[in-house]
Amino acid sequence: MSNFYPGPSQLYPEIGAYLQEAFASGILEMNHRSEAFMKLDAETKELLHNRLNIPANYQIVFTSSATECWEIISQSFIEKSSLHFYNGAFGEKWFQYAKKIHSETQGLQFSEEGIPDIKAISGQQELLAFTHNETSNGTALPFAFQQDVRKQFPHQLIAYDATSSMAGYALKWELGDIWYASVQKCFGLPPGMAIMVVSPEAVARARELKDERYYNSFNYMLANAEKHQTHHTPNITNIFLLNRVLKKRQNIKEIHNQLTGRRQSFYQMIDHFPQLKGHISESKFQSDTVFCIDVTPELLNDLKSAAYKEGIIMGSGYGALKQSTFRIANFPAIQQDDFNRLGNFLNQFFK
Repeated sequence: MSNFYPGPSQLYPEIGAYLQEAFASGILEMNHRSEAFMKLDAETKELLHNRLNIPANYQIVFTSSATECWEIISQSFIEKSSLHFYNGAFGEKWFQYAKKIHSETQGLQFSEEGIPDIKAISGQQELLAFTHNETSNGTALPFAFQQDVRKQFPHQLIAYDATSSMAGYALKWELGDIWYASVQKCFGLPPGMAIMVVSPEAVARARELKDERYYNSFNYMLANAEKHQTHHTPNITNIFLLNRVLKKRQNIKEIHNQLTGRRQSFYQMIDHFPQLKGHISESKFQSDTVFCIDVTPELLNDLKSAAYKEGIIMGSGYGALKQSTFRIANFPAIQQDDFNRLGNFLNQFFK
């Protein structure tokens, strides 16, 4: 199958062999205080820094999911409230979850083909929260906007949900203090693990708050991470797979250039089918890693069903867009041959 579902999505083809290697190596039977695990942890984080161009002074911790990161951020980096900007379902969910922990948390919605109104930022908020790449509607925040926010508010903590962009985008890490992502999207791995990338300023804030009441308090996590250990038994399988995948991958700049080119080609192809329309029309707001396509509800099920019979899994729409869109993942593990196969199918379906 060619799997275009935007997470869990298509795995790198080498994953099967890496799983066998992990089993044969014995690493899956090692505890997280062992020399073998600490070596794996150190090497994997070094690869993340090198392949994704993460600054050397940014810390990396492993968590179980991006949703867990919502909780960690609210509990460990915020005393009273954060300000969330969102234009889609996942950004809004993050806001609603944070509000359960801190009732004073605020949320501001903005249009899909627009940018957040930063006039709402007073300079007093503890943390500004943005969804870099909104998986539900195929939007992404422009780089120029990110630069503007950091320039105008250099001393406020900024957090980015990069769930469907980390390892696909050449992120400018200095523009944010907390970045997080699950590995079942652009990393091309099975689900069950997430990655948090944290700036020195955010580390200092967590230490200032000294909140260690929770199982996943960041200070507790970091104290173990600095020893190349974890505070709980981790997903060793995915850490091993991440290690092996990163060893074979190009630098993120090259990967992002490839995905950008594929996005442009995809939307040019869609223009040939009047029954389909990109949900986001302006290219500067289109995600490079998730494409959201408008289609009539009457056509949607027939299209997805026919694609499945041809060995192609299309992503369903999400939330309010469930009955009027489908989504196509443009993750690095998906091969160009898969996109050629998708194009051939659409040509046959609409001829």
